[in-house]
Amino acid sequence: MIRFDKVYKLYDKDYSQIDTLCGKLDISPLTAKVLINRGFNTIESCEDFLNTDLKNLNDPFLLKGMEEAVERISKAIESGEKICIYGDYDADGVTSTSILYIFLKKLGANCFYYLPNRLKEGYGLNIEAIDNIAKLNTSLFITVDCGITNICEVDYLNEKEIDVIVTDHHQCIDTLPKAVSVINPNRVDCSYPFKMLAGVGVAFKLIQGLSKKFGIGVDYEEILPIVTIGTVADVVPLVGENRIIVKNGLNFMKSTANLGVRALLEVAGLKDKNISSYHIGFVLGPRLNAGGRLGVATIGVKMFTTDDYNEALSLAEYLDEENRKRQEIEEEILKDVEKLIEKEIDLGKEKVIVLASDKWHSGVIGICASKITDKYFKPSILFSIEGDVARGSARSIPTFDIHNGLSRCSDVLEKFGGHKQAAGMLIKTENINEFRKKINVVADEFLDDDDLIPEISIDSELESRDIDIKTISELKKLEPFGMNNPSPQFIYRTAKIKNIRQMGKDNSHLKLLLEKDGFAFDTIGFNFGDYGNILSNEDEVNIVGNLDINDYMGNVSPQLIIREINWVKYDISKIDDEYYSAFKKYLNKNSLNFEQDKKDINFTDKSNRLDYIIELLKKHENVLVLVYNYINISNVCEAIQLEGRDVIKKTSISYNIDDNNKVNSIVVLPILADIDFKNYEKVIFYDLSFDTNNFLYFRDKIEETKIETLFYKDDIAANQEILLNMLPTVDEMRIIYKSFLTAKSENIKIEPYVYLKSINERLGKKITKSKLDMTMELFKDLNFIDFTLKDNNYYVKILEVPNEKIDILETPKVKYLHSLKNSCM
Repeated sequence: MIRFDKVYKLYDKDYSQIDTLCGKLDISPLTAKVLINRGFNTIESCEDFLNTDLKNLNDPFLLKGMEEAVERISKAIESGEKICIYGDYDADGVTSTSILYIFLKKLGANCFYYLPNRLKEGYGLNIEAIDNIAKLNTSLFITVDCGITNICEVDYLNEKEIDVIVTDHHQCIDTLPKAVSVINPNRVDCSYPFKMLAGVGVAFKLIQGLSKKFGIGVDYEEILPIVTIGTVADVVPLVGENRIIVKNGLNFMKSTANLGVRALLEVAGLKDKNISSYHIGFVLGPRLNAGGRLGVATIGVKMFTTDDYNEALSLAEYLDEENRKRQEIEEEILKDVEKLIEKEIDLGKEKVIVLASDKWHSGVIGICASKITDKYFKPSILFSIEGDVARGSARSIPTFDIHNGLSRCSDVLEKFGGHKQAAGMLIKTENINEFRKKINVVADEFLDDDDLIPEISIDSELESRDIDIKTISELKKLEPFGMNNPSPQFIYRTAKIKNIRQMGKDNSHLKLLLEKDGFAFDTIGFNFGDYGNILSNEDEVNIVGNLDINDYMGNVSPQLIIREINWVKYDISKIDDEYYSAFKKYLNKNSLNFEQDKKDINFTDKSNRLDYIIELLKKHENVLVLVYNYINISNVCEAIQLEGRDVIKKTSISYNIDDNNKVNSIVVLPILADIDFKNYEKVIFYDLSFDTNNFLYFRDKIEETKIETLFYKDDIAANQEILLNMLPTVDEMRIIYKSFLTAKSENIKIEPYVYLKSINERLGKKITKSKLDMTMELFKDLNFIDFTLKDNNYYVKILEVPNEKIDILETPKVKYLHSLKNSCM
C-alpha cells in the first residue's frame, strides 16, 4: 500500500471573473485568483476587502445592548459610582481590560479591574471574586471577553444589587445572563453585520459607543495597537472589521503613544521594525499570554495602562522572563510527553493521544497539546493531575470535532467546554483511563486513516511570469494574514536547481537558486538546511512556499520562502525497495506463464492521460487503474497528492493487489490472481506492461466493455529506461562476483549504498541498488552464494565455485529478463 505523509489541495473555484478583476482593479491574474480563493469574486467585494479605512468601521450602536450599556456607564461616571472591569486572563482578556480601563479613566470614571488567577479560579466569573469585589462598594460590573455563560454568577451579582454589563464574543447558550446589557455579536437577536469580533473587538466597540456619547474622540494610535494584539492573539478571522482593526493597528504600532506597547516591542527585539500579524502571533502574544498561564495576568494590564515608561519596561521584562519560564516548563513537559507516547501509546491504533501526569503545569499543557497535535496530526489531550482531579487541555485536527467527541464522553467528565479545535475539561483522576478508551472509540467511528493525513492548501501553481515585484507587492496589500485570510501559498513545479547553499548557524537554513523557462530566482528555506545534503545541482524540484521581496542593501528582488520541498524529480537510479519487491513478484509470475506474443497494441489519442485519470477518480466510483512503470506511478502519485484528502479517501494505491476497502483502486505491477475484476465497472490500462502478453492475458479475462487502454508509444522507452537501471549486465555481475572473491573472508557484510559508492567510484560504473539486489538473487539461485538480509544489509557466504563453466545469459531467469529488455529496445 502506498500512503502519503501529507497531501496538497489546490483551490478549485470559479475563476471566470479573473479578467474582469484584473481590468477593473489593475491587478495581476495571480492576485485576482487569490482574492477569488478568499471568497471575493466581484469588484465590490474586492474593493471592500482592500479598503481598510477606519471610516469603514461599523456603527457601534448596531450592536444590540450598546445603547443600554452606554447609558448605564454614563450614569455611573456622572454619579461617581465604582466600576469594576472583569476580564479573562488570556491575551484577549488582558487587552480588552486594558483598553476599557484606559478609556474609562479618560472619561473620569472611578474604575478598577480584576482578572482571575487561571490556576486558582479558572475561567470566567466566580463567587469568591464577586464577594471580594462587592466589598469594595462596587455598583457596576462590566465583563470583557467573558460572562456570556455565567448565568448563576450574574444572578448572584444582581442579588448583591450590583448592575452588570456583559461584553463577550463567545458562543451564546440558550439563556442569556440577566444583565442591564448583554453585548455580543453572536446573540441570536443581534443583527450586527460582523459576527467574528474578538473579545477586545467588542470592548473596542463599547469604547466607540462611549466616545459618541461623550463627544470625546478615540485615540486610535494608542488604542488600536492593543486591540490588534488581542485580536490576532485570539486567532479570530482577519476579515471584515477585524481586518480594518488589525491593518491600522499594525500601521500605528511603531508610532503609538502607549508605553506598554512600546516597552513590549523593545523587550521582544521588535523596536523600529515593521510588525506583522506573524510577530503578534508568535512573539508578542506568547509573552502576554505567559503571565496568565503562570497566574499573573494583571501584569499585562499594568504594563498597558502605566504612565511611566520605566515601569512599563520593567513589567515587559517580567513578562519576557515569565515567557522564558513558560518555554522551559513547556520543553520539559514535551520531553515527558514524548517518552510517554513511546511507552504507552500505540500510534498505529490509537487515533487520539491521551496522557496524564502530576508533574505538568496546567497553564502550559494547552500549548504542549497543540505541539503534539501538530507533530503527529492526531487529536491530543493532556491532563495535569491535581490529586483526585485532573485538568485537561485538548487540541484537535480539522477532521475531528473535539467538542462533539467530549460530549459523547461526558459521563466520565466532571465538566468541559470549548469548540471544534480546542477544549478544556475537568475529570476525576480515576476516570482518565476509561476516558482514553471512550474518546478513541468515538474517534474510530468518525476518523479513518486518511483523515489523519495533513492537508496543505495551495492557492495556485506558479508560472515564471508570475514572479515579479509588482505581483508580490499586490499580494502584500492582502495583509494582514491570519485566520480566513492565510498567507497565499503557491507551488513552483519542475524547477531546476542551479546553486545550493546552506546558511546560518549550524547550516540550518537553505538557499536555492532555481531556474525554469530561462528565468532564475532565489528561494530560501528556514530550517531546511538538511536538504543541502540531499539535493544536487541540476535536480528538478517542486517547491511549495510564499512569495516575498528580498531587499538586500538596496537591491530588490523576488524570492520564494520555502514551506515544503517535495517530489524531487524521480532519480531513475534509486527505485524504491517496495517497487523492486513488487517487480520481482510480477516477474516471477509472468516469466513462468507467458510466451512471447507479437499481437499489435493500439496506442491512445488522449493528449494527457494523467489529467484524464485524475478526473475519473474524482468523479466516478469502481474504477481500477493498472500501472506498470515506476516513473508513471510517481507521476500519478504526485498528481493525486495535489488533489487533497477527498480523492485519497476514495482511492487506494497498492502493489500487485487491489484494496476493496475503497471505491477506486490503482494497482502497480498487477498480478492477475490477486485482482477480482468483477468489483469494477471500468478497468484502465494506464501504460504498457513490461511483458506485452501480461496485458493480452488480462484482456481476455475482463469484459471488453470495461476496458480502456491509455498506452503511449513513449511507454516503450520508459520501460526500457526502468529495465536498464534494474537489470544488471553480465559485466556488472562479474564485477560484483569478483569483489566477493577478493574478500579475505567467506562471510561478508555488505552495506549496499556504501559498497556501491565505493565500487562505482573506483571503477567508473553506475551499478544501482536494484542491480545489486537482482544480482544477489541470481547468484543465490545459481548457488554461487548464500545470504541473509538484516537491517537492509547483506550478510553473504561465498559457496564453492562450480567446476563447470556457467553461461549466465543462458539461465532461464536471466534469459527472460534480457528478452524483456531487448524487446523494449
